Amino acid sequence: MRRRWRLITATPLAPFFESSSVSGEFFRAKLAGREREVFTVAFLNNQHQLLAYEEIFEGSIASVEIHPREVVRRALQLNAAAVILSHNHPSFTPEPSSADIAITGRLKTALELVAVRVIDHIIVAGNETVSLAERGHLNG
Repeated sequence: MRRRWRLITATPLAPFFESSSVSGEFFRAKLAGREREVFTVAFLNNQHQLLAYEEIFEGSIASVEIHPREVVRRALQLNAAAVILSHNHPSFTPEPSSADIAITGRLKTALELVAVRVIDHIIVAGNETVSLAERGHLNG
């Protein structure tokens, strides 16, 4: 596993993440065509405006290891109020795996402890995206 930190900081005209379709377009532009799985996070303020976009973990062609502690630490450093998680499937299969759903739950639980909301987890597979929020995996 290789961890990567690539930061894109907010500007006065930073995008707002108003819907899953807006989030999907944003992450598709960043992740479509990548040959390895990459896990990224958009850190947001209370108005869902981008504070920072970071590629936090990079894995193999079939998986990426994600450490919730690192995501929580970075959210606190950036004083984020919310996050949108994303990763790609180089296999072009957009359906979430059981591991995708499980790590989303673990991240949601960990981030809730420090008052950071998980708004969505977007999976990018080629030109397709799947929203775990729209699928009901962030309820409860």
